[in-house]
Amino acid sequence: MENQPAVQSLERAFRLIELLSHNPDGMPLMELSCTSGLHKSTVHRLLASLSQLGYVKKDESSGRYRLTLKLFELSGRVVDSIDVLGLAKAPLEQLRNATQEAVHLVIREGIEIVYIHKVESRSGSIRMFSRLGMRRPLYCTAVGKSILATMPDDEVTQIWNRSDIHAYTEHTITDLSRLFRELDQIRQCGYAFDNEENELGVRCIGAAVRDYTGRGKAAISVSAPLARMTDERVRLLVPQLLAAAQQISTDLGFSR
Repeated sequence: MENQPAVQSLERAFRLIELLSHNPDGMPLMELSCTSGLHKSTVHRLLASLSQLGYVKKDESSGRYRLTLKLFELSGRVVDSIDVLGLAKAPLEQLRNATQEAVHLVIREGIEIVYIHKVESRSGSIRMFSRLGMRRPLYCTAVGKSILATMPDDEVTQIWNRSDIHAYTEHTITDLSRLFRELDQIRQCGYAFDNEENELGVRCIGAAVRDYTGRGKAAISVSAPLARMTDERVRLLVPQLLAAAQQISTDLGFSR
């Protein structure tokens, strides 16, 4: 196989990672070589690569290699995502059944949101282009803005400055002062609007899902064609949206 050497190197690297995970005090090069059954030069090369990537660190005084917390950080992100998804599935199903509209769950990743769950509308009259794994900036969706509203203004400004600000539609907010005015409203009412800012013909309402710190680690939304998502309909849907967001937040440890 063409990629066999790469696969073999990967397998050997994980063998070293697993050995180090069982030895929190670290292991010297020769011990790793003997225990793994790999040649000393191979172990040294793999450890150098793992060190460069930030997964392994050498204690210069003792010569022992230890795992860093990078794997813990990666696993923590995965666990967080799984926890939110697991806790949110039932409330989102109930929300879709109550509203008959499409509902979404997103998580924040840096300056973006990532769609990790979707329950389709029962009407079937419209299929939004959202898909699992799709990314969007925080500033142009109801879910993203609801998450931004849980952050201090200086952090919002930092995210804005790092984002590629452009108009997805003619309704997209591309002015920071206007975004701040909207975030103030979201903080007061508890939910956010996407008025055709991300996709023409579609209106969404979103609410943040907060963890035990009170920060928005995720968000949920109800989306529908503009013709169905009238102001009067929004007033009926908002309590159901907020109840679902509160239920998931409470399960994540959030309390007012």
